[in-house]
Amino acid sequence: MIDYLQKQINNMEGSLLGIGITSDKLKKAIEKNDKITLCNLLEENTKKTKKKKFSVLNKPRTVNIKKIKKVFRKKRVDNIICNSKTIIPFQKTFVRDSVYINKNKLYIYGKKEELETLKTKYNRYTKEVELKKEGNEYILIVNNKNTKNNKIKDIGYWWKDTGNSFLDFLTLILTN
Repeated sequence: MIDYLQKQINNMEGSLLGIGITSDKLKKAIEKNDKITLCNLLEENTKKTKKKKFSVLNKPRTVNIKKIKKVFRKKRVDNIICNSKTIIPFQKTFVRDSVYINKNKLYIYGKKEELETLKTKYNRYTKEVELKKEGNEYILIVNNKNTKNNKIKDIGYWWKDTGNSFLDFLTLILTN
C-alpha cells in the first residue's frame, strides 16, 4: 500500500494536502518530489484543548477538520491523501468538503469496512470511485475532476447521514 502511494506521489503535480499521514516513507517521497508546489500535512493535535484539531506540520497554525472548507477554498487543492482512521469521526462534513476543495484525485487508505461506507458517500457526487487492494490494506481513489457541489444536496445528505447515525445509535441501545 505504501509502495503504491509512493508511486502516485512521484507522479503528482501542483498542491497536496495530507491528513493523518504517519509513514516516514510517504513524507520523504513528498519532500523529494519537486513538482509539488504547495504541501500541507495536517497532524492531529489534541494537547492544548479537548477538541480535535490538526496542526500544519512545522508551522504553529492549527486547522479544525470540520472547517477545512473555509481554509482551503473552492477547488484549490490538486491532490489529497488521507488516513481513514483520522477522517472517519468527521465523515459527515469531510466528504462534502473534500469534494469542494479537491480538483484532481483523493486517496484514502485504511480498512475495507471503513472505506466501503466512504465509497457509498462519494458515489453520491461522482461515479469515478475505485476501491483497490494493495497488500493487506485498501485504497479508495476518488476522481474529482468533474464533480460539482450543490448546497441543497449537501444539506439533504447531511440530514440523511445524521438520521442514519441516530437510528444506528437507537438500535444499538435497544439490542443491548
